[in-house]
Amino acid sequence: MTTLADLESTAPTIAAFVSERIADTGLCFLGTLRSDGWPRVSPLELFVHDGCIYMGSMPGSVKATDLQRDPRCCVITPLADKDDHGGEAKLFCRASLVAGVDEWEAVRASIRARSGFDLGEMGGAHLFRFDIEGAAWQRLEGGDTFRTTSWHPEQGVREFARTGGDGARVEL
Repeated sequence: MTTLADLESTAPTIAAFVSERIADTGLCFLGTLRSDGWPRVSPLELFVHDGCIYMGSMPGSVKATDLQRDPRCCVITPLADKDDHGGEAKLFCRASLVAGVDEWEAVRASIRARSGFDLGEMGGAHLFRFDIEGAAWQRLEGGDTFRTTSWHPEQGVREFARTGGDGARVEL
């Protein structure tokens, strides 16, 4: 299991961008797989507690149903607008339902302290923790250079650049 805290030591630039976007907006998009295999993208609020990323959802929500059936998902930070050159990050994750009361209560208290929202007693809603299996941060640099920083536990951090609309991808 790789947490956001782990990502800070192995891929610090990606983790810093993700942490900043979550802190600034509190919002992301979640890509899940529907039962028929088609993708589903849903907006959601994320919370970071003790170096881990969490998402709460209402009982029976389609994204919760998707994650319970197939935990593979993608968390994507939002762009502010078409001119947001800071880019977007993608976290390729596996979601797991929080099953322990102690973890539930700790996250519940953290959410309540930050937002005033009470998740309620365990079992009244879903609470998922995201374990990171890969990550990427894509952004525009220098006007026309598209840069990607990616991380995978077996390959480590890699940097790529592509200049111009038809430029070849170059590993840095």
